[in-house]
Amino acid sequence: MRVHKVVLATCVLAITGTSAVSAQSLTVQRTEISPYAAREIVAACAALAEEENMAVAIAVVDPHGTLLAFQAMDGSNETASTTAQLKAKTAARWRRSTDDIFERVNNHVNRAPEWMGGFPQGGGFPIEVDGIVIGAAGGGGGGGDGSLDDRCTLHGIRTVFGQDVEVGLVDIER
Repeated sequence: MRVHKVVLATCVLAITGTSAVSAQSLTVQRTEISPYAAREIVAACAALAEEENMAVAIAVVDPHGTLLAFQAMDGSNETASTTAQLKAKTAARWRRSTDDIFERVNNHVNRAPEWMGGFPQGGGFPIEVDGIVIGAAGGGGGGGDGSLDDRCTLHGIRTVFGQDVEVGLVDIER
């Protein structure tokens, strides 16, 4: 009789334990930028940069910061290449424009991006569709205050996703 109670209890635990596990999904679905869209952003930025004789680099990453597309134009340098990638990764990680992060760091609102390997300089933007950050893009090599990096990167994003795409919490008119 005692053996039957142990077996019964074990069966009940197995059944309830299994149903608790099966009630939760074992996979997730995410909306992320496609490699095709990433390449198109790079191409649009490169076309603008060529028209305006800018030697820039542009990088596009997925929401986790994994590089999907990159181009360093003739005349750009290693710094432009590195900063473009860092700006894209920083925008993806913090889900804000790097201009916004720059302001927050310099006003001591949040200095964590400095300590965690972020690059809070203008030119990086998260790409948000339907309230979800699907990736980010960053430009480097435009020089000075970062406004050329901003303009080229925004041009690439908006050419592919339209003028109304969300690109961070700060509206930058460049």
